[in-house]
Amino acid sequence: MPSLPPTPISSPPPRRRDPSPPAHPPSLKREVYHEVNAPPFSIWDYLREELLATDFDSHQELKWERVGNFLSMPLAIEKIMAFGFILCFDSFLYTFTILPIRFVLAFGRLLLNLVSPSCPPLPPSQKADILRALLLIASIVILSPLTDASKIYHSIRGQDTIKLYVIFNALEIADRLCGSIGQDILDCLFSRSTLEVISHRKRPTSYTLRPLIFFCLALVYTISHTLVMIYQMISLNVAVNSYDHALLTLLVSNQFVEIKGSVFKKFEKDNLFQITCADIVERFTLALMLVVVAFRNLIELSGSSFNFSEGFALPKSFGWFRGNNVLWTISYPVLTVMISEMLVDWLKHAFITKFNHIRPSVYERYTDVLCRDLASGSAVGRREARKHSYVDQSPLVARRLGFASLPLAVLAVLIGSQSINLLISMHKEDFSPWSWNVSDFSEEDWINIAKWGAMCALFWACIVVVKILMGVNLLSYATRRRAGMEARAAADVVNDFGRDPIGEGKEEREYNQELKTLLDNKRDDTFPVAEIGERKPSDMKGESDGKKKRLPLEEITRYTMVKRIW
Repeated sequence: MPSLPPTPISSPPPRRRDPSPPAHPPSLKREVYHEVNAPPFSIWDYLREELLATDFDSHQELKWERVGNFLSMPLAIEKIMAFGFILCFDSFLYTFTILPIRFVLAFGRLLLNLVSPSCPPLPPSQKADILRALLLIASIVILSPLTDASKIYHSIRGQDTIKLYVIFNALEIADRLCGSIGQDILDCLFSRSTLEVISHRKRPTSYTLRPLIFFCLALVYTISHTLVMIYQMISLNVAVNSYDHALLTLLVSNQFVEIKGSVFKKFEKDNLFQITCADIVERFTLALMLVVVAFRNLIELSGSSFNFSEGFALPKSFGWFRGNNVLWTISYPVLTVMISEMLVDWLKHAFITKFNHIRPSVYERYTDVLCRDLASGSAVGRREARKHSYVDQSPLVARRLGFASLPLAVLAVLIGSQSINLLISMHKEDFSPWSWNVSDFSEEDWINIAKWGAMCALFWACIVVVKILMGVNLLSYATRRRAGMEARAAADVVNDFGRDPIGEGKEEREYNQELKTLLDNKRDDTFPVAEIGERKPSDMKGESDGKKKRLPLEEITRYTMVKRIW
């Protein structure tokens, strides 16, 4: 069998000699000449230079801009954090206030449509309301018997400290991955092309099963993401209620590790925008979970004697300064975690902007982008905005932030109902809502049920009023900011790619450029060999010329892969 001819080994091309010496910048030539012809430096000259020198580098005065930006960063980041927190709270309340009303209206029109064929079909927006409500109800029904908070709490509490560290990090990664894929699944389910297929008047085709498949995928996503959030919240509860400071210290130190993973890297303002969106959602989710943890601790402590003289022991994480103040006992670990989260955000953003020469004014542009989404998502903004392929009526700004409102709403309903059942069972023995019998209720029980029902209805009405007032104020604030958006966009050019370094004078920049020219001398590079896969400079130049255009901030969401997401 004839063998293949041997692969010829080409000898490397001869190195061309450059007859002319490398051209050095004039300033470097003068420095080299001065160093060669300078007299030897004696000990006396060294001591005189060290002890009697009076000159100093005047360029250090320019570093004050860096220091000023660093000190003004907490205020700049907290302004957009507060605005984003209110946006997330508005989107969270939408699920419990506006969505039930829209579901009742859509369901009534659906019944009327089934009874009377002459009625017009449901629009895609009302179909989306029905599917969203069914998704919420189905997730709660499936997870109710599977998520006993007490059992999960004790199973996590029995783990070692190192296992809890792994659990914290694994749940954080799972939360971000679920949020990324879940946003795409829900967009597919609530798209106009998917919802228009759902109709009893249309002839069934192969596309008729597509909404059912997307609904099943959305149900699997909601259940999975809710389970991740439940384990996150109960792990946080275990750390707060630990009888030593090890777990709480582990939680706080895990937050500070985030600085190491993000500070010492190259970022642009589009990457920083994604980090800001992630931090806004993370802070709101953490605050909501800590409120639930504090509420459950309040229920547990309400059934205790609270008499420290009899030896009642509280966890050490509840505070070094113990007392009979229940509010301080419950709020101390919550404030510890929230303050550490705020410090981490301040330090992380301050050092990212310092190392990457980004000015704090960029956060005003981020606020403008969120306000633009908020205004375009309203009824006033949709008159002049282009039509989207999505018909989901929830706040559009939540999609920009990557806020998962459905799993968080399921989490609130599950843990809230379990906490209320726990509160009732502490005052009534053998309490179980599944063992109720209508015939066993007395007249007094029916009166109590009516009172509690009226209180719940009034509480829900108050939440609806709060949601409406919050939405009106957010919309008016976003409309007022529109007047200066163009001026802030023009001023934000200083933060674009290729910006000048902050705190460097003209001479220092020229010196750094000359030094870079000296270090990037092509004579120090070897000739690329195409046979072993090395690319020639001409090929690389062609690639760089055909480089894609950078995306503007208005087209970037939290899960858009620009260079890096987080």
